Amino acid sequence: MSKATLTIEGFVAKDPELGSYEGKPVTNVSVAHTPRRLNKATNEWEDAGPTLWVQASFWERDAEAVVAAVSKGTLVTVTGQPELHLYQRQDGTTDGSVRLRFATLGVIPRAARPQSQEPQWSAPAADAWATPGAFGDENPF
Repeated sequence: MSKATLTIEGFVAKDPELGSYEGKPVTNVSVAHTPRRLNKATNEWEDAGPTLWVQASFWERDAEAVVAAVSKGTLVTVTGQPELHLYQRQDGTTDGSVRLRFATLGVIPRAARPQSQEPQWSAPAADAWATPGAFGDENPF
C-alpha cells in the first residue's frame, strides 16, 4: 500500500499556540493557499479560485520548534499524508478541509521589502578576482 503525500506552500493563518494533550506538547498550524493569476488588462494579481485550507499538527519537540519559528504570515511549506475532513455548514452545504498527518514544516525565508517602490540598486562590490594581491599569498584553491 502506498502512502500519498501532499506538499503545500502558503502563509500561516494565525500564530501557533503551544497546547498539551495527555501531557504532550502539541500545536496546530493552518496554512491557506489561494490560487492567483495576473490580470493582463490591469497588470494586477487576482484570486483565481477558492482558498484551500490545510491544517497540520505537530507534537513534542516539533511542536515547540514550530511555535518558536513560525508566526502569522510566515511563508512555509508543509508536507504530510493528506486526510480529507468533510463537514456540513449551517446552510446545508458541504465543505471540507485537508489535514496532514505526520507533517513536516519548512520556513521559506523572505527578504524584507524596501519601503520605496523604486528599485534598490547598489554598486557592485570590488571584484576580488580582478584585484592583484587581494588574497595575499594565499591561493584561493
